[in-house]
Amino acid sequence: MKNQMNKKTLQSGILILVSMLFYLYFAWHDGVVICEDSPTYINMNITREPLYPLLLEIMRRIFGENYLFAIVVFQSILAALAAVSIPLFFKREQNISYICEWFLMIIPMGCSLLCRFAAKRASMYSNSILTEGIACSMFLLFTRFLLDYIICRRKRSLFYAGIFSFLLVSTRKQMYFTVVLLFFAVIYVNWSRTQIKKGILIAFLGVAAVLISNKIFDNIYGYAVRGTAHTHSGDDRFLATVVFYTSEREDGERITDPEARELFYEIYDICEDQGYLKHSAGKTWKQRVTHFGDSYDRIQIDTMWPAVENYVGEHYDSEDVAREKKVDEITQTISRDLLPAVWKKLLLTFVDNVCSGFVTTVAKVHPVLLWYTVMIYFVYFAMLIYLGICNRTAPAFLFATMTLIAICLNVGLVSMVIFCQTRYTIYNMPLFYMSLLLMIREVYHMKKTCVTFRF
Repeated sequence: MKNQMNKKTLQSGILILVSMLFYLYFAWHDGVVICEDSPTYINMNITREPLYPLLLEIMRRIFGENYLFAIVVFQSILAALAAVSIPLFFKREQNISYICEWFLMIIPMGCSLLCRFAAKRASMYSNSILTEGIACSMFLLFTRFLLDYIICRRKRSLFYAGIFSFLLVSTRKQMYFTVVLLFFAVIYVNWSRTQIKKGILIAFLGVAAVLISNKIFDNIYGYAVRGTAHTHSGDDRFLATVVFYTSEREDGERITDPEARELFYEIYDICEDQGYLKHSAGKTWKQRVTHFGDSYDRIQIDTMWPAVENYVGEHYDSEDVAREKKVDEITQTISRDLLPAVWKKLLLTFVDNVCSGFVTTVAKVHPVLLWYTVMIYFVYFAMLIYLGICNRTAPAFLFATMTLIAICLNVGLVSMVIFCQTRYTIYNMPLFYMSLLLMIREVYHMKKTCVTFRF
C-alpha cells in the first residue's frame, strides 16, 4: 500500500515537473510579449477590470524594472499547475491510468502550442501581458474545484470555486458566466439531494457574494488609484459598437440627445466611408463573420472611442473619472435609442457570432476545419447522449455536461457584444477535449465490462 502511494506521488510529481518545464521553457525562450492591449493594463487604464493591473503594480513594486518578466514567470507557473489540476483530480477520484493522465495534461499544453505556432498572435498567453495570461489558468482551476463540488459534494471546493469566480470576474467581464455555472452547480447538487429550497437559497447567496465582492473590490481599487471610489468604466462601448455596426444613417433621428446624435452622424459617416458597417459585408456566413471581426476594432478603437473621448475632452472640463462617466453616458444613450431600430439585424449578427463561437471553441473558421467542427461536435453529443442514457452520474458525463453549458454561456455572452475570436473562446477548448477523452474512456470501460459480464 505504501509502495503504491509512493508510486502515485512520484507519477504526480513527474507530471507537475514536466508541466513546469514546458511553460517555463517558453517563458525563457520567448520572454515578455507586449500586445496591443498591454499598455492599458500596465498604465492602469480606467476602462480595465482591477485585478490584472493591480497584479502588475504589485510585481512592479517587488521586482522593479524586471517586473514584466516576473509576471511572465508567475503566469507560466500558474499555467503549469492549472494544466495538471484536472488530470490529478481524476486520478484521485477515478483512478484513471497514468497514460490518460498524460493525455489530459497534454491537451491544455496543445492549446498553448496552437496559440504559439498556429495562430496569428504567435505567442502563448502565459507569456503575454494580457488578462488571458492568468484568466485561462484560473478558469481551469475554477473548473477543477467546481467538478470536485459536483462529483464529490465537497463544500470547501464550492468555496474555492467561488473565490476563483470572484477573481475571474475581477479580471475579465466575460467571466460573469462562471457565476451562472456556480448557480447551476449548487442547484444540481441540492436537487439530487431533494433539498431544492436550500439549494436555491445557497445559490442566490453565493452569486450575491461574488457580485457584491467584485463591486466592492472595484471601488476600493478605483479609490486607491484615482482617489475616488468608483468602478471601472467603458463597458457600454461594446454594445455601442455592435449597434453602430448594424445601424443605418437615418436611425440617428431616434437619438434624443443632441450631443449624442451629432456624434453618431460623425462616427457613422467615417465608418460608412471605410466600409465598416454590416450592409458592406458579403452574403455568405464566412464573409459576414470575417467582416464583423475585421470591422469591430476599427469601429470601436479607431473611430468611435477617439471621437467620443475628444468631444468630451473639448466640451467638458473635468477630471478623469467624471469625464469617463460622461463618455459612458453618451454611448449608453446611443445604444438605448438605437436598439429598437437595429435589434433584428443585431439578432442576425448574434446568430452568426454564435455559430462562429462554437467553431473557434474547438478549431478555427476555415473551410476544411468547419467539417472537422461538425464531426467533433457530433461525436461529443453522441457520447454525451449515450452516457446520459446509460450512466448519467458518471463523472465524465457530469464534466462534459458542465463543459457544454460553459461553452454555450461563454459563446452567448461574447456574441452579444463582440466578435468570437479564439482569444475569447479558448477558455473552454482544453475542457472540451479533456471531457471528450474522458467520455471515450468511460464508454470503453462500460463496453468492456458489458462484454466481460456476458462471457
